[in-house]
Amino acid sequence: MRNLLHCMKHTHLICSVFTLLSISLMSNGVVCAQSDTKGPPKPQEMTLTAQGGWPIAITYYESSNASDSPVVVLLHGKGGSKRVWDQQFASILQQNGYAVVSVDLRKHGKSKLNAADAGGNQNQKGNSRDKLTALDYRGMLALDMEAVWKFLYDEHQKKHLNMQKTAIIAADMSVPIVLNYALYDWSKIPYDDAPVLAAKTPKGQTVRALVLISPDTSVPGVSGALAAVKVKDPILGMGFFVCTGASDSLDRGAAKKLFTQLSSSQDSSERMYFKEYPGKLRGTDMLGKRLGLEVDILKFLDKHLKKLQGEWSDRRPRYDRDE
Repeated sequence: MRNLLHCMKHTHLICSVFTLLSISLMSNGVVCAQSDTKGPPKPQEMTLTAQGGWPIAITYYESSNASDSPVVVLLHGKGGSKRVWDQQFASILQQNGYAVVSVDLRKHGKSKLNAADAGGNQNQKGNSRDKLTALDYRGMLALDMEAVWKFLYDEHQKKHLNMQKTAIIAADMSVPIVLNYALYDWSKIPYDDAPVLAAKTPKGQTVRALVLISPDTSVPGVSGALAAVKVKDPILGMGFFVCTGASDSLDRGAAKKLFTQLSSSQDSSERMYFKEYPGKLRGTDMLGKRLGLEVDILKFLDKHLKKLQGEWSDRRPRYDRDE
């Protein structure tokens, strides 16, 4: 990975990275727009319903590559929303062949209950209704992310994407959520539809790469430490890109600590990367600032997601198929 990060030194050559034209013309060959003159489908805003009834707003960027499309899920930081991704980078990912889903986690962006649904009243202050609790963070992990995965499953079965090659990009508070969800995804027991484990249809095992920006190590009710220990296992072969602002006063070494924890596993240099960017910006605030973060993410995803082996396959258990 050191070689890859060395190649990720940037910024003067990428001053125009934030337009699709510049992305398609970059000379490194890693980032190139699709040749379809019609362009990919237009983004679709929709609302999923998490178990328990919470509305989860997403923007879906369907890829022109159909069942060959790897998937990138985009999560914001605390107090943020999917708008930070929708403004530009989600479309850049789509132009580069990925199916993309940007998400508003509960109590963020458009994923909010009205006062009546929340058990409050119209005079209740918004800050009070939107205050995050341990129950909310656990809901993001157990309910919001599963709603997103159910959506991806449905799109996978329609052959609109290949969820077997999925990456998640998370910032600050969503990092411990993502680490735990990746562990949950890999812990799902396959369907009992074949005599040997290798032949059984998986229920999970979809998360193949994580980009962790300015990571929080924990949030109320959810710790990322134990999950990090387990998801780094070489057997899973997941790729990790941890990054932060070099002068981020809120980081306090958290990003380096997480990377040290992850990179203590075997073969870590081949699939785990760490980078500090100049300045004090944190999380998704580093997007669109000509730091080179977007280009580095694209290079990482090209190697650790797009080029992975694994063609589309039916994820229904064999006993539910029409074969």
